[in-house]
Amino acid sequence: MHPILLDLGFYQIRTYGFFTAIAFLIGLYLAALLAKKYKIHEDVIFDLGIITIIFTIIGARTLYVLVNIKDFVADPIGIFKVWEGGLVFFGGLIGAVTADLIWMKRKKLPVFKITDICAPFIALGHAIGRLGCYFNGCCYGSENHKYGVVFPAVGDNLPHLPVQIYESGLNFLNAIFLLLFLKYFKKNDGEVFALYFFIYGIIRFFMEMLRGDATRGFVFGMSTSSFISVFIITIGAVGFVRARFFTTAHQNKK
Repeated sequence: MHPILLDLGFYQIRTYGFFTAIAFLIGLYLAALLAKKYKIHEDVIFDLGIITIIFTIIGARTLYVLVNIKDFVADPIGIFKVWEGGLVFFGGLIGAVTADLIWMKRKKLPVFKITDICAPFIALGHAIGRLGCYFNGCCYGSENHKYGVVFPAVGDNLPHLPVQIYESGLNFLNAIFLLLFLKYFKKNDGEVFALYFFIYGIIRFFMEMLRGDATRGFVFGMSTSSFISVFIITIGAVGFVRARFFTTAHQNKK
């Protein structure tokens, strides 16, 4: 693993942070390009990008703190030490989506048209970000001597499933599928956005079964992310059915 991408002596560039930044920039740029084809000004996407990065960090850190609240009771200042690590994707997703929806509503923008454009690139960005997890050695899988990889950061010198790579690959496929659905099969606004939640929820639910790290929290016998996945899948399914069958078609294809 290579948690440190570049050591300048006075400053270290961490691989996880580098991949996260690249994921965000690529996703934002591609979403802005695609938005033009659907007559959405690129400035709208860039404004959303600023809101997204701020509330992704806030949401991701908040959920991490809640899951590991015992660790922060004795050191409440540690809550703000984001640079030391400790972010949960679902928290970031919930925080960013909530803030973005509120902002678009206040600006009276076509909310679900825009979210449909952005959805494939959320999946793409997540796929790139998970590669950062792999090189960082976090979010690893359960012990497996046949297909496992030794993660030095774990400290047990045992092979663990590279779940980060599996999830990255599945998110890449999800991004491609959502782009194809957006171009060829979408009938109403909101369908692609709902499909993203539905598909990613399924991906994450099954990936959680393969995870081996113990700092994920548990709710009713499931990891926190598995528990949230059930709600994400339900929301995605209901949202897609509502958009597909109970909404008057109003998409301008091109």
